[in-house]
Amino acid sequence: MDLIEQITTVATGLGWQVDTDTPTPGIVVFEFSQYTPAGQDFNFSVDMKGDDPDSLLTEIERYYEGFDPDYEASLWIGDDGHGKNGAPYHIADIVSDMKAAETMIDTLYETLKTALQ
Repeated sequence: MDLIEQITTVATGLGWQVDTDTPTPGIVVFEFSQYTPAGQDFNFSVDMKGDDPDSLLTEIERYYEGFDPDYEASLWIGDDGHGKNGAPYHIADIVSDMKAAETMIDTLYETLKTALQ
């Protein structure tokens, strides 16, 4: 099993859908997507450079560290102060869902870190 297949297998085992692209030689773009517990389609993309799994892990960790559930929740609040575009109606539920997304990212990172070491 090659490295991309290994990463994909680990991620899909956690419920993520994984798409890859190689727009530039030596760079693989991974897009991870999964539904949150409230049913929102959540996704993010990170690069792996030079078949180096540490570069992928660094990018996932950076994304996780920069992820702000409150800010992400604010993107789903409509003018009426309630969820929009399929987000939960109550703000607290939106924030809770984005905290769950943050946990999903962390679990992916920790699981890949263990599997790829």
